[in-house]
Amino acid sequence: MIEISYSSHFLRKVRKLSTTDQKKLSQKIEIFKKNPSDVRLRTHALSGRLKKYFAFSLDHSQRVIFIKPKPHIVLCIDVGTHDEVYL
Repeated sequence: MIEISYSSHFLRKVRKLSTTDQKKLSQKIEIFKKNPSDVRLRTHALSGRLKKYFAFSLDHSQRVIFIKPKPHIVLCIDVGTHDEVYL
């Protein structure tokens, strides 16, 4: 199982999400803990200036950005719309 940590920036952004999006996030994180490659998450490596990072989808427009400092440890860094997290 994956161990997940959260940056202070990530936690601040989570507090700004709607209650519905917070529930979606909680559900997706549970799926991610069990299987980071689950097709429902659409997990993928990023490229360009974010090439050290990965992302999974919260829904069609929202993403969670994370880094894997060690194979079974993940640090969630950002959450938000595509434009918010990739710019």
